[in-house]
Amino acid sequence: MGTSTTLDRQRTRPGHRQYLPLVQGATLIEWTGTGLFLAVSTIYFVKVAHLSTSSVGTGLTIGGAVAVAAAVPIARLAGRFGPKPVLIGVMLLRALATVGYLWVDGWWSFLLVVAVIAVTEQSSPPLVQSYVGARAPESLRAKVMAVQRTVVNLGISLGGLIAGVALGSGAPGAFRPLLIGGAVAYVAVAAVYATARREEEEAATAVGSARVADLLKDRRLLGFTAYNALVSLWMPVLNVAFPLWLVTETDVPERYVGILYAVNTVLCIALQYPLNRCYGTTRRAWFSYAAAALLLSCGALAFAAAPGLGAREALLVLGAAVVLLTFAELLQVGASWTLSFDLAPEQARSAYLVLFNTSRTVANRVAGPVLMTGVVLALGTAGWIALAGVLLLGALVPFVLLRSAATTGG
Repeated sequence: MGTSTTLDRQRTRPGHRQYLPLVQGATLIEWTGTGLFLAVSTIYFVKVAHLSTSSVGTGLTIGGAVAVAAAVPIARLAGRFGPKPVLIGVMLLRALATVGYLWVDGWWSFLLVVAVIAVTEQSSPPLVQSYVGARAPESLRAKVMAVQRTVVNLGISLGGLIAGVALGSGAPGAFRPLLIGGAVAYVAVAAVYATARREEEEAATAVGSARVADLLKDRRLLGFTAYNALVSLWMPVLNVAFPLWLVTETDVPERYVGILYAVNTVLCIALQYPLNRCYGTTRRAWFSYAAAALLLSCGALAFAAAPGLGAREALLVLGAAVVLLTFAELLQVGASWTLSFDLAPEQARSAYLVLFNTSRTVANRVAGPVLMTGVVLALGTAGWIALAGVLLLGALVPFVLLRSAATTGG
């Protein structure tokens, strides 16, 4: 009788293998669409929309700030309706905004479109994570998310390759099909989730409403969000500080920026899933955060050392720094899945994850670029050493928290 009941449950409840194709298929479509425009967006803004680089940087920073502010209403919607309908709405809005780039004719229209894009880009990952949390067993969530992020990197790479081929002619008109293709991809993602099977829909929307005011009073949530922003500084280091530092302060040829980015991408694709064992439990996830902060600190010191070396030696040191940043990225991202799932109560998971994800936006779009250009790069070697010191202190935080939990029995 017991065996029969177990078999019935296995038949009626979709398993992990049945679940993967939906999320990973949608993820591949979404991030291929994102990759179509991601690598060439700055070129489009400057050469086609005729904006200055400073105005583009300012607009992107303001857009990031708007996205952080929009997290509260998005969290309220996700808490009330569940992740799936909000995710569908976000994808459709993202499609409209992507097409809106074609009509950008000045800074204000650029700012409007960039703000909407920032809001939707920030909202999508936590809503997908919440969907996974409602659908996958706790023991498999880290594995599902590791596969999901591998697919993210594959999608970005595929989209970037398509964009490179499309822009080979150098004609401004080549941007139009890329933007339209991205918009079509987001509509397709919305359709994938909208047509999910009934049982998936029921499982993924089985979350209760949450008062955002209560979330904003949750000191654990706010503290963890701030700490995650610190360890997420690998993003502006990799995307802002690293290429500028290589070009302006070393004798390494510019072409190696793209090669070292490719090293980062290949390692992420190859190692994200194998490393899921490092952060599969709460304790391991905290240790992964400590390791990520330590690796970032070492990477900052490597960047600091590069200018005093010859071209070949500097390239090797910069390559080592990128590898250190990549492993920090893999551990930080993976650990954030485990700990954010642990932190978020089931009845308010979507809202918690949406608010928590603002830490990535702060690090990548708001504070991070300003910190890199206005402090680290402005101070040069001293700036990198100071950043390394802050991150080294950050590596101690998990040990303090684990010792405190052991002392209190929590």
